[in-house]
Amino acid sequence: MCGRFSLVGDPFELGFQDNFNITPATSIPVKTINCDGQLMKWSYAPPWKPDMNLINCRSESLHTKPSFKNAQRCIIPFSGWYEWKREDNNKIPYFHYSNAKYFAGIFNDIGCCILTRESTDKLNFIHHRQPVLLKEFDIGDYFMGKDIFDSEINADVSFHKVSKEVNSPTNNHAQLTKQID
Repeated sequence: MCGRFSLVGDPFELGFQDNFNITPATSIPVKTINCDGQLMKWSYAPPWKPDMNLINCRSESLHTKPSFKNAQRCIIPFSGWYEWKREDNNKIPYFHYSNAKYFAGIFNDIGCCILTRESTDKLNFIHHRQPVLLKEFDIGDYFMGKDIFDSEINADVSFHKVSKEVNSPTNNHAQLTKQID
């Protein structure tokens, strides 16, 4: 699952400002097969239920769920993402980062969402889902319909604990991604 992420830089030259705590419903940069970059709402919904507000789509059900029947593919740039590990009654935030630069995504006229997959063995002690990551060389195949959900780049992820300050969507600064003990 990916419910928060960070993006440093403006990869498609859209005027995007560094954001270390991107939350659902934020306008984020995406690239589609027909557009080299645009801002799009991070919240997907099928046309018949525009208030559904989906931020993730399980890659395993992309082709079977009616909600995604007419979805188109996009890529979403990222610098890292957050996942929370449950320990007793606490949620411990972790920042994840990779050599990959893009999440696999889908979109329609309402917005976009991030494709997820089962977490690799390295990550599943934190959370059982992770975003589908794409290498730059995978993008063309992904746009042409190839399901690249198990690429080796998905295992190339590092992570560390971060401050619970990331829990508040109003916090947005580089220190949110810094490792704590």
